[in-house]
Amino acid sequence: MLEEFTTAQADIILANSNFTARVFKKHFSSIHVTPKVVHPGINLAAYEATAVDPADPDVVQIVSDRPTLVSLNRYEKKKNAALAIDAFALVKKENAGLRLVVAGGYDPRVEDNMMTLVFLIDRAKANALTFNIINPTSSTSPVTVPPFNMTSEAPDVLFLLNFTTSQRSALLSSPSTLALLYTPSNEHFGIGPVEAMVCGVPVLACDSGGPTESVVDPDFEPTPGEEKRERTGWLRKPDPTIWATALREIIALSPSDRRELSLRASKRAKEKFGMEAMARDLEVSLSQAVQMGTPPFGVGSVLVAVLALLGFFVTVLALLLVR
Repeated sequence: MLEEFTTAQADIILANSNFTARVFKKHFSSIHVTPKVVHPGINLAAYEATAVDPADPDVVQIVSDRPTLVSLNRYEKKKNAALAIDAFALVKKENAGLRLVVAGGYDPRVEDNMMTLVFLIDRAKANALTFNIINPTSSTSPVTVPPFNMTSEAPDVLFLLNFTTSQRSALLSSPSTLALLYTPSNEHFGIGPVEAMVCGVPVLACDSGGPTESVVDPDFEPTPGEEKRERTGWLRKPDPTIWATALREIIALSPSDRRELSLRASKRAKEKFGMEAMARDLEVSLSQAVQMGTPPFGVGSVLVAVLALLGFFVTVLALLLVR
């Protein structure tokens, strides 16, 4: 209730996706303003193939000529990377050389991270998949890997903990990478699919949340009034069998179809989700705010100021108590 009251004092409210705007409207029912959508922008230059040094030990550690599927997400249960492993296991039977790289942020002090890694390893074992767990070689604080029965040479699944920027770029720009598997449901935006699209990598994502706005799937129900567009990825229900079917389509793409899809995906990402696109949309909202003039200093403003000061003092007090 406090957050709803203070947020209502804003002249303009922004959301990072239409999905977030709908969630906002549902839970903050007393606020009659519909948030304006400004999609997050990413630094496009960081994903260019020229930014990857093939001699970088971290890059050498993870690149391979084997056909590769990639999952990039934190090691958290809600990210549902098990979906990627189970779907991969189904298509692996028909594609002997295929491998899956599950990369993400990992902190052994966080129980969710630790338990999620163990759970994912159990999923790999249940599907009779070999696996290995690695850290970046350049890491200044490498994570101690538990003594699992791992396969160091050509594992089916490679668990990469705390990947570096160069490793991410190398995976997404590698010609052997067939697709990005984006497994979370109801993500408010989801930067992963956009990262893959910038590099021209086909995306397989859940059919909910932000990815339904970034990924174009002609089979997915379009937004009312929107024209049917050409594919940049696949949006599917989070079911391993359904995902395996989509993966078979992706793997079977002809070189020309893959090249055309890659160009469309890259073009869409650069036009709609680069820093310039975000700056342009943000500038429109800032200009509207300036045109409103100086807001009146009413009762609401006083209450917000008082609550802000109260929050500041509570934070300071908490820090002092911790010390």
